[in-house]
Amino acid sequence: MNHLQYILMMTVIVLLAACSQDSSEEAVESEASLHLSHVTRALSSEPDYGDIRIFLTHGTTATEGLFEYVGTSAWTTQLKLKSGARTYQLYGYMPDNAGLTSSISDWNDNGAVLHIRQMPPMATQDYCIVTGVRQASDENDNHAAVRGAFNFDYDSQRENYVNLFLDHLYSHVIFCMKVGDDYNAVRTINVKRMKLQVANMSSCDVDITLTKDVGISKLDHNVSGTEASEQIIRNEELTLTMAYTTLCSSYILPATNLINNLCLVIDYDIYDKRGNKIAERTATNKLAYSLDELQQGEERTLLINIDPSYLYDLSQEDPPIVIIKN
Repeated sequence: MNHLQYILMMTVIVLLAACSQDSSEEAVESEASLHLSHVTRALSSEPDYGDIRIFLTHGTTATEGLFEYVGTSAWTTQLKLKSGARTYQLYGYMPDNAGLTSSISDWNDNGAVLHIRQMPPMATQDYCIVTGVRQASDENDNHAAVRGAFNFDYDSQRENYVNLFLDHLYSHVIFCMKVGDDYNAVRTINVKRMKLQVANMSSCDVDITLTKDVGISKLDHNVSGTEASEQIIRNEELTLTMAYTTLCSSYILPATNLINNLCLVIDYDIYDKRGNKIAERTATNKLAYSLDELQQGEERTLLINIDPSYLYDLSQEDPPIVIIKN
């Protein structure tokens, strides 16, 4: 072998090695250059955000990751993707927490089914589902995504930005209370505690069908925990007046078997107008009628009126009448 042949052979070996290395790097997952620019929630007055669990689908592959909330409407990305350019569909929910498990199935170009396990029947957090994705131009692009659009184009050789639109998974129920005019003239009601209770339901599995151009097209609720559940929604004392006062609220999963068995429990003291405590009472009321046909994403206000038909003589067996309407 002469000197020229040796040089040519070494050059070919080096080039082959370089090509092999590049091919290997394309198959290696690395931190994705994907950033969340803006989040819009449907008809929400709540300012709280949280971590967003996401699933990116492409062909037969689904990749799970997280937009971690760092405050002031900003998120960092915890997600690994293969290098290259491709179109992804993005699905997810907010907030993510350690008590939940999730997965995705049946994905294609027209949508997917998102499964979230161990969801509480009543919650203090506003659980939301990603129902729209928009490709953003940069970190300052705050144009809202459109419900039912889940695609965006990704290229690992550039910085990629998306905006998300979220719909509420729970219903928001607000509790307001007052004392009837005649009763207020002779008695004072001091509310001490309010709570929601449901028997035989401590957690629920939710299957959310997401469809292109629609958003959420179907919701299935299945009881996964059968113990009794309770949520304290107010634990501070308040003296009622003749005007409706907002006392508390709760996010409620609009599952039929929950609504039909949900009870509102109110602990309160009764005083005469000289400030003498007459009795300590507890009133328990089923909310099935007041929450009839409650819808996912709906905000409903319940007006609670303490208004007995008798005014002066109160026995331990006869608490004031509690009237609830919406």
